[in-house]
Amino acid sequence: MALLEVIFGGVATLALRVAPKIVINALAVIKQELKELFPEISRSYSQARQTVDVKAEELSEIDLELYKREESFRRHGNAADQNAIEELSIQKQDKFKEYQLAQGESAKKEVEENPEKFGESSLVEGSENKLLYHTGLVTLAKKCPTCGRSMRLQHKTIEDPRFSDFFWQCTGFYAGLRCKTISFRPSDINLFHRKDINEMEVDNSDLIAIASEKETQREIDDRLRSHVGEVDIDIFCPVHLTPMELRRKHGSPDMPLLDKYHLRCKNPDCSQTTKLKSYPQLASYLRRKEGRGILE
Repeated sequence: MALLEVIFGGVATLALRVAPKIVINALAVIKQELKELFPEISRSYSQARQTVDVKAEELSEIDLELYKREESFRRHGNAADQNAIEELSIQKQDKFKEYQLAQGESAKKEVEENPEKFGESSLVEGSENKLLYHTGLVTLAKKCPTCGRSMRLQHKTIEDPRFSDFFWQCTGFYAGLRCKTISFRPSDINLFHRKDINEMEVDNSDLIAIASEKETQREIDDRLRSHVGEVDIDIFCPVHLTPMELRRKHGSPDMPLLDKYHLRCKNPDCSQTTKLKSYPQLASYLRRKEGRGILE
């Protein structure tokens, strides 16, 4: 079995499965595993990320056309729409595979171009923020043992969760498959991540204290508000396989920051939502959109 078990899309943060042997050089292992998993590409990391963006946009376009055809079929029930729906559904699955490949290639290029920025770390008490940073991201190699679909990392809705509050959830759970969730154990993986992501280098309790300051809260709120209506090409609707859109709750401007923003599927008939319910999640979103998180 390959050592590389999980690739978290979008932030080039990888996870090593704990093996019965000692990993002497994690970087060498990661580079070799990525080389075997993904073909050689000549473009740079920035170009690889542009490919991810293109694939995400193409998925959105296919889903929009699929929605229109489904609406037409509900009204008229004609064979042309039914045939188009079948063809578009196949196209979307194929395009999603291309998107996943692009994400993996992007991670590969970032490791190759910036090896000194990556390091290995185990999950210990106080480092739950390293998991919170990836909550909601669909993994590219963690597969559901029931249906084979990719899984996403989730946790119970509490501000400062422990490791026992995390779990893996199949992306087919909301597609009618009702696959069971899988418990997460910190001994399952060692993280191999960028060392310059400050929100993963401090204890989660310290991050909460810093982010809870009024001035910091105001700055985070202003930055998030500027992105309302934009899609996040790394957070996908588990039903429609399309990028989700940042939205802001209506209500009092004094509502808690961690209850104010969420990502939602753009499909009019879908209610799938990914809550931004921790400061590492907010930092992860802002880094993906602006290149910097909360502590920079």
